[in-house]
Amino acid sequence: MNNLGEAGEDLDRLCQAVSPLDEPCNFPASVRCPQCEKWFCDAHAEDDEWHPCMLDEGEEGGEAG
Repeated sequence: MNNLGEAGEDLDRLCQAVSPLDEPCNFPASVRCPQCEKWFCDAHAEDDEWHPCMLDEGEEGGEAG
């Protein structure tokens, strides 16, 4: 039995960004947010609007309405 652990998971990890329009990002994740501990691609790692930890309490992402 091969236990790859977290190192093996790195190859398949996708960006966990939450789009303002609730659209997923399918790019490989390389940066982990120290606040929400989710993984993001390079572009979304620096964009606060895509981090679930930056939403106001009670918001879930996606378009309002």
